Amino acid sequence: MSALSKNLGLCCAILAGSHGLPAFAQKNSAPIYQDPFDLGAGGASLTRASQVGVLFSNPALLAYGGGFHRWLGTEFSVLSNRESIETVRGVITGSGGEDDASAESTEGTEEGSETADFVEKIFDDPVHIGWGSTLAWITSLGGFSVFSRFEPDLRARQFGATGLPEVRFRAESYHGAIAGTSLRTPWRWLAFGAAAKYLYVSEPDIAVEITDEAKIAELSSPDFVQNLASHNTGVGLDGSVLAFFQGRRVDYSFAGKIDDIGDTKLSGEQNPESFRQVMSAGAAITFHTGADALHLALDMRDIGEVYGEPLYKRVHAGAKLTLRTWVGLSAGIHHGYPSFGAEVDLILLRLSATSWTREMSNTPGLDTRRIWLVSLSAGI
Repeated sequence: MSALSKNLGLCCAILAGSHGLPAFAQKNSAPIYQDPFDLGAGGASLTRASQVGVLFSNPALLAYGGGFHRWLGTEFSVLSNRESIETVRGVITGSGGEDDASAESTEGTEEGSETADFVEKIFDDPVHIGWGSTLAWITSLGGFSVFSRFEPDLRARQFGATGLPEVRFRAESYHGAIAGTSLRTPWRWLAFGAAAKYLYVSEPDIAVEITDEAKIAELSSPDFVQNLASHNTGVGLDGSVLAFFQGRRVDYSFAGKIDDIGDTKLSGEQNPESFRQVMSAGAAITFHTGADALHLALDMRDIGEVYGEPLYKRVHAGAKLTLRTWVGLSAGIHHGYPSFGAEVDLILLRLSATSWTREMSNTPGLDTRRIWLVSLSAGI
């Protein structure tokens, strides 16, 4: 058996087992889905969001913009950190150049050493990959979308809970549907928004000691494989408001958002916690001409600190530059690190590329992932 197949088998075993454990530790103050262009702007999207991201960031934004029909189509994205690519390349090319005879004679030794080599690799180069997709229809009155996002993260730690080396697997698996609407008041500068969502969620967080071969074997059993589908479900409600003051060359925007009003209760086999109610606020200034615009935004997420995140993870700042409506550039600060993105709108197709840094811990610089994402949207 090749090194690649055995190491992938180890990953699958950890993945299979993790879905059967009652661990909910990944949800934070950020929306469960964000448009790639918005992520490039540091995730500051309360006062201006792109495409289907409006439903998740601030549905009150639906009331502003030209025309009734905004978007009907689908989007698909893939992401990875740089180390993931290097790790996979090392696994594929890591087998030695031995002849068949010597390979057979050392097969038993190689099985253990290849797994050890893989674990040693992810001590320094954690694996973070993922994908996301949406199918949506967005109008000036409301919108609807089905969505799916899955991001697993795998890394080895020298000292785990018991002081021994371990492999830790975490993931965010968010799927479901969302419907939002907006209401413009008699004051043209003020609008309210609301969104209802059905969630199908799993957030595994599991640690396996490297020396615990029995545990790894248990994780690969059929019982654990069956738990791959044991997600938790729930229905939630978001509310938002937007004050938009439009000028001839300069606009001002102020936004407020409450995610998961009254907490979103989740139920299922994993005995999960609720998604907690979160209050956020944002402000922005936009400089524009007839076809070009520069949007500068600052968001403060989770004002009440209900998720206990440090300030640098709750403050998002960024800029979005659109040129002639078909070229966009974004840049910002996400988790205290620079982010950037670009997109090209070809009428029926939209291509996006984005990079940002995510801090997996609550300590700056302790456990970071530099993530690269590419996205393709098709629709009208």
